[in-house]
Amino acid sequence: AVPMATMGKGSKSSTSGPSISAVTHNFTVDSRQCQSGPEDPHLPHMIVFDLDGCCWTPEMHELSGMPSVDVEGPLDPDGDAATTPLGTVALSVPRRRRNGRGARIPSWELDDGYGSDGYGSDTVRLYDGARRALRELALNPKYRGIVLACASSSLEPTYSHACLDGLEILPDLTLRNMFSYDQIGRTGKLTPRKTTHFRELHKESGIPYDKQLFFDDCNWGDHVGDLRDELGVVGQRTPNGLTFQEFERGLAEFRKESERRAKM
Repeated sequence: AVPMATMGKGSKSSTSGPSISAVTHNFTVDSRQCQSGPEDPHLPHMIVFDLDGCCWTPEMHELSGMPSVDVEGPLDPDGDAATTPLGTVALSVPRRRRNGRGARIPSWELDDGYGSDGYGSDTVRLYDGARRALRELALNPKYRGIVLACASSSLEPTYSHACLDGLEILPDLTLRNMFSYDQIGRTGKLTPRKTTHFRELHKESGIPYDKQLFFDDCNWGDHVGDLRDELGVVGQRTPNGLTFQEFERGLAEFRKESERRAKM
C-alpha cells in the first residue's frame, strides 16, 4: 500500500493553520509505482474522475482565457472559518489590472461577476462535493493505496492542466499531486468517447478495468454506460457536479459489483 507522507507544491504555503509538515496524507510522488491497492479487497484500485461538470465548474471552453490567478480561501468546506488552513481554492482568468499568477487574491475580492456562490463566470472552482471527496481520499487511511486519475474530453486541455497544477485540496497538495495519471483532450488517440481515455489509462497504469471506478457528469453522452458495456468499468453519474453522496454511492456500487464477481 502507499505509505502516508507529506508533499506538495513547495513553492507556496497556506497563510493560516498547520504547516504542510504537520499534515499527513495518502499521496506521494511515487504513488503510481504502488499498485497493490487498498487493504479492503472491495475498494477500487483506481478512481478516475471526469473534470468539467464533475469535479469543477465552469467548463474550460466557457472561460475567456487561461485561468492563472490564484484565489485564496478555506481549504476545508466544513472547517472553522477562523482556523481552517487557507490555500488556492479557485483559479481566475486574469484581468488587465491584475499581474497574473503570483497575484493571489482573496475569494471575497473577486470582481468578475458574482454568481450565487460568490464566484465569477471566469473563475474555476471545485464543486463542494468533489472537494469533500478528494479530502476524504487524501486523509482517510482506509483509502491508502488507491490511485487517482482523470479522464476528460476538454476542449481546452492547457486550461485543464493549469487547474490541476493550481487547485489545492490540502495545504500545498494540489490535484496534480493527487492524480497519478491524466488523459485530457479529444485529439490524437483520444476522442470524445471516454473509452479511448480509459484504454490509455489502462496501458499506463496496468490496473484492470474491473478494479476501476469512474465518476462523470454524463451531460455530453452516457460515458458511464458506454464504459460499463464496453470495458466493464463501474461508474457513477454526477449530472449536477459531484456530490459527496454520489461519491459514497459510487463506492457502494463498486463494492456490490466486486462482491458479485468474487462469488463467480
